[in-house]
Amino acid sequence: MYNEYHSLARHIQELDLGDYLEFGCGDGGFLKYVLDHNDSFNSVTGVDINPESVQTARKTLEAFNVDFIVHENLPLNLENNHFDTITLSNTLHHLKDKPAVLAELKRLIKSTGLIIITEMISNDLTETEQVYCDFHTLRAETDRLNGIHHETTFSATSIKKLVDENELQINKKEILLNDKIIDRDENEISEMEAIIDVLVKGEIERPEFEALASKAQGIKERLRRFGIKRPRQIYLETTL
Repeated sequence: MYNEYHSLARHIQELDLGDYLEFGCGDGGFLKYVLDHNDSFNSVTGVDINPESVQTARKTLEAFNVDFIVHENLPLNLENNHFDTITLSNTLHHLKDKPAVLAELKRLIKSTGLIIITEMISNDLTETEQVYCDFHTLRAETDRLNGIHHETTFSATSIKKLVDENELQINKKEILLNDKIIDRDENEISEMEAIIDVLVKGEIERPEFEALASKAQGIKERLRRFGIKRPRQIYLETTL
């Protein structure tokens, strides 16, 4: 996924990671991308709320010496002002209490450290990016109906407002374009159609899922017409 954003590698390679924390590491995809592109770390810590995701991340990153933490509540059992670099990659839309998380990261970061946020955005999208954004909205809606906190894609303006309101200073900002070439690959389209079907399959008896089934059909039609690729992302380097 992250290899589709060519300019992201340049930003990652310019970092002096030092003691590095990835908050919301999930299955380790972004963490591995960072470590594959930059070896300037002294220590690496991955944090996530989902133990199954952390187990996958352990396997993904078995070549690296990464400390993993499964957390349910804040604060984390980590020292104040310990990390030189903290990253959150496509994590904000999964957070129920964003100010509390950002306050915790501000506690953990050194006074000279960087808190880096990358997040896909909902504005100024191409037709192919909009298809993915609509797919993400469908996934978020099905998650919420199943009791999982999952918000729809944010605009770049709303992300910047969140950062400003939580008193982080933006040192660098860039909109990362997805450089993937759309070739309308039939296998990829069929795989995405299957994923969309799984999101609503088996839930159709519940009235609230009936509208989602209609949305799912519309997304599949646009998928076949335009293809699909992940939306552009905002990249922010922030400091205290």
